Amino acid sequence: MSANGDAESGFITLQDEGRLAYQIHGPNRGGVPLLLIRPLGGTMALWGEFREHLAREFRVISFDRRGTGQSSPDPAWPTTRDLAQDGIQVLARLGVPRVHVFGISLGGMVATWLTLLAPMRVARLCLASTPARGLALSATDFRRELGLAMCFARARENVEAKLVERILSSRFRAAHPEKVAEIKRIVQSEPASRTTLIKHAHAGLRHDARAEVKHIHAPTLVLAGQRDTLLGMKPARALSDAIARSSFESVPDSGHDLTLEQARVTAQRLSEFLR
Repeated sequence: MSANGDAESGFITLQDEGRLAYQIHGPNRGGVPLLLIRPLGGTMALWGEFREHLAREFRVISFDRRGTGQSSPDPAWPTTRDLAQDGIQVLARLGVPRVHVFGISLGGMVATWLTLLAPMRVARLCLASTPARGLALSATDFRRELGLAMCFARARENVEAKLVERILSSRFRAAHPEKVAEIKRIVQSEPASRTTLIKHAHAGLRHDARAEVKHIHAPTLVLAGQRDTLLGMKPARALSDAIARSSFESVPDSGHDLTLEQARVTAQRLSEFLR
């Protein structure tokens, strides 16, 4: 393990000998720490400003999924449930008995299963830009999936950057070209393989927790961007309605990735909920 100021980093060895890279930010004040679970595309570095705000108040744990960043590849085709088991192993190896959990998009699907599989480990849950079911069949959803699929036709070093750009709203891209360029730079510095991205996208498309989310009893906050053209707010609102102890909030002027487009606002909303 290495330390850099308040940040620590290292590797978790999994039961099947795979390795996950992790980082811990923020001072250890003895409270319940916060686990962040990433969407499709990008490493822990993309938590950036969002994580910085949270680490002023919480001990923040993040990790790279298999095949992402410095984590080892996944030899299988995982489900979101399998990816949740990796998250549970991270907590077990770090000796963390109980956490708050934040997951966004694919990470929200994984966080859903983590909460269902290990309910005693989750104090509070926040799901952002997350549906109960990954695959939808409407004409709008088909166009959405086709647009994402075309990203995989890019050269390896550009696939992930194009995916992240596709997730950002057109308004954000036009207003903040310098931020978009920085996001692409971070993504291209440690690109995941096309195979890894396809595996994780496949896991998200197959995700279906509609029959199980009623069993989530942790206090839950569901967030959605008002300008999310990728998912829209309706699936997130439906997810919130299906969870007994859940509230729903929309985030103005944000597309699908709230943590990139409205990092400060989303961190504030999450902090208030966790308090």
